[in-house]
Amino acid sequence: MADIQDLMHQAPPSLAQYRRQRAAADLYQRALPGSIFYGIAMAITAWVGGYFPAYGGYMAAAFALYGVLWYLRWVHTPPQDSSDAQASNTWWWRHWALVNVGCVLWCLFFLAVGHLEQGLSTAFLVAAMSTIAFSSAGCETYSLHRRRALWVVVLLQVPALLYFAVAVPALWPVCAVLAVNFVYQLTHIRRRATEYDTQMAIEHALLTSRTEVERLSRLDALTGLANRREYDNTFRTHWRLAARQQGKLALMVMDLDHFKRINDTYGHLAGDACLQQAARLMGGLFKRSSDMVARIGGEEFAVLLPDTSAEEAMQLAQTLCRTLAETPVQWDEHRIPVTASIGVDCMRWDLDLTPQASFSRIDSACYTAKARGRNRVVQA
Repeated sequence: MADIQDLMHQAPPSLAQYRRQRAAADLYQRALPGSIFYGIAMAITAWVGGYFPAYGGYMAAAFALYGVLWYLRWVHTPPQDSSDAQASNTWWWRHWALVNVGCVLWCLFFLAVGHLEQGLSTAFLVAAMSTIAFSSAGCETYSLHRRRALWVVVLLQVPALLYFAVAVPALWPVCAVLAVNFVYQLTHIRRRATEYDTQMAIEHALLTSRTEVERLSRLDALTGLANRREYDNTFRTHWRLAARQQGKLALMVMDLDHFKRINDTYGHLAGDACLQQAARLMGGLFKRSSDMVARIGGEEFAVLLPDTSAEEAMQLAQTLCRTLAETPVQWDEHRIPVTASIGVDCMRWDLDLTPQASFSRIDSACYTAKARGRNRVVQA
């Protein structure tokens, strides 16, 4: 079983932590197919240009590099603990380096095609269209970080643009198209990065709200303990598990004595203070992560104790009963005595055929404790 108390009180991640986690997952998934598409575009360009017979060795090396790059991106998975900012940043820089290497390799290939073709050949136009497609995809795919998305576009286009403008004047029409496309992509990156940040903020707000609603649906608002619904679900789960293994599972049912009199005499706020103090004392006594303390009624509480014998549960119940009696509630100038009647026992698999039967038997022991004078523990 999970740590019940921790699950009920856990907080959602901060916005910064959520963004690190989500952005790392997005970057990993988005970057993975890139090497494959680079290789496909390279193969088509080489086939159209007839490069394989003359430059087969170079093409094989380029394909091998992209294969290695794909493998490195695949094995470089995001860190599991997104709360470690240093580890996340280290991963982030390394993965962006793998992205940039892919961009540089393609830019070198584009430069080589332009240098070989020296004009607007079919092979060069295929490479140019592929470059526009890759840079446009980079704007969209890597918009999760504005500056790094900008670097993707720069590495894909700018070196080739500068080289073609100086060394291959015949390619100036394509250079002009690439330059216009480059300016447009700069504005697109800015817009998409803003949209991504907004999306992260909205997702985090929804996650926080959903987590808080889920947490509150399992908690008693006054005491902060588990509520009846959470207790019922957890008790049934523990009961069935213990029944299969014929293991030890203890239950304690506690009812504060004369609670109506406290409310009538001192007011409901004083009664609330008594409930809250009882909850604090119980939380201080039952500290195991597997223990569950719940408020299951007005002044009625239940304590679920896995792997606990009847004798151990009896000792804990007596300690709780004594602690409550020795700790009156200070309310204004009044000291309000608080005592409790407690029924307790371990599950008895020869008698308890259902979770309801177990609870009913131990709840009856609680009423027996009241009938015998209150402020006592009775074993069922």
